[in-house]
Amino acid sequence: MERTPHELALMEKMTPQHKALMPKLSPKERQSMEQNVNLDNIDLIQSWIGTDEEIENMLFWDKGDKFDDPEWKNLEPVDETTASLYEKAEAHFERLKAEAVETQRRSDLTLYSQFNTGLLFTGLAGAVRCDEHGREDEGGEFFKGIEWRCIGSVEENINSMTVYPLPSGEFEVHFGNRINDIARGIWVYTGDSHSLLQLAQLSEKVLPNDGYDTTVKDQAGKSLTLDPKAIRKAAMGEGGELPYGDELNLFTSVRVKDMDEALGAAGNLSHRFYERFGLETECYKIGKKYGNFFILRDDNFDRFLPTSPVEGKGLVLLTATLVCRRCRREIDEFRDLAKFYPHVTAVLVNLNSPQFKFYERVFGDMGGGDPDNFRKTAAGVTPFIIIYTADENGVLKFAEYRSTGKAENTPSIREWVPLFDEYFK
Repeated sequence: MERTPHELALMEKMTPQHKALMPKLSPKERQSMEQNVNLDNIDLIQSWIGTDEEIENMLFWDKGDKFDDPEWKNLEPVDETTASLYEKAEAHFERLKAEAVETQRRSDLTLYSQFNTGLLFTGLAGAVRCDEHGREDEGGEFFKGIEWRCIGSVEENINSMTVYPLPSGEFEVHFGNRINDIARGIWVYTGDSHSLLQLAQLSEKVLPNDGYDTTVKDQAGKSLTLDPKAIRKAAMGEGGELPYGDELNLFTSVRVKDMDEALGAAGNLSHRFYERFGLETECYKIGKKYGNFFILRDDNFDRFLPTSPVEGKGLVLLTATLVCRRCRREIDEFRDLAKFYPHVTAVLVNLNSPQFKFYERVFGDMGGGDPDNFRKTAAGVTPFIIIYTADENGVLKFAEYRSTGKAENTPSIREWVPLFDEYFK
């Protein structure tokens, strides 16, 4: 591959590890490097990217449950089929992790944001604990099938995906764990119209078109058909509120003939879900654990940023997008904010979803009353940390925002603990 003079000049200042990445860069990554990386900032960029181990720990922040339990790790596969399946899955997982780390490093090096196709699972374990005959047994010393931990799972609220061998010789791939030989599905955030529309598109079109059998159920176990027209009407204040609540259960499965096909189907299913719900899933599960982290949309904007007095000490808005390489580095710190500041309300603002009220109100506050003024004068780029505090009347008022430049590391909640203490102690 022929190198441009700009790339050759940058390579003179690159570490050996980053020089070795140059032949792997995509055309879009090279274009971003040409536009955004220069001799003045390449050293700064390389200073914060980190080691492969640091990148992996940042990407795969969610831990817990049987996926990290030594007792589960010591269980034996119940038969040769499960042993071979687990061995293949282990190797597949290692390849995915390596791909995720390299993709993040390439994105950081070139200042290019893109969907991380290797970031599909964060843990691997046996699917069903059983006795030596394959019968489900909580005290058994064996396991049958495999189960992946999906992205964004806190220990108490895990999304998972199972690959399970069937008596027919086929393999069933499905969302959720498997209890009493039944697939349980996963709970999906549906607390606003955008999320409901995403689920409707995924369950009614995308997954069926890929060959997956898909059903959506409510809290009572009733099967639902999501109507996009009704959802849009409700979002516009017509026809009343939809009776779905904050989450619905997504049942999705497919049967395939061999192990490699099963692993491929699991990866594709995770990709389809993650590209639509990944960011919301992570933040919603943080909120379920700590009780003070929410997702902001036009639907609920006035709940979190009303013009009337509030009871809490303040509000922290965290802007992000799923594909943003910088935002990816900040997700685990969202959890820390929720954990260590329980008296503060934190909300995710997904800038890939409709946020008209946010742009008008918040960017207006940050721009002195003119949203366009902030867009023109903003010194940093997404992600932003935006702080509102209550005035003497208890009404939330814009206090300040923190961000960093495109070539810098992301704004760190951990580094700015003194700032949060100043506002929210």
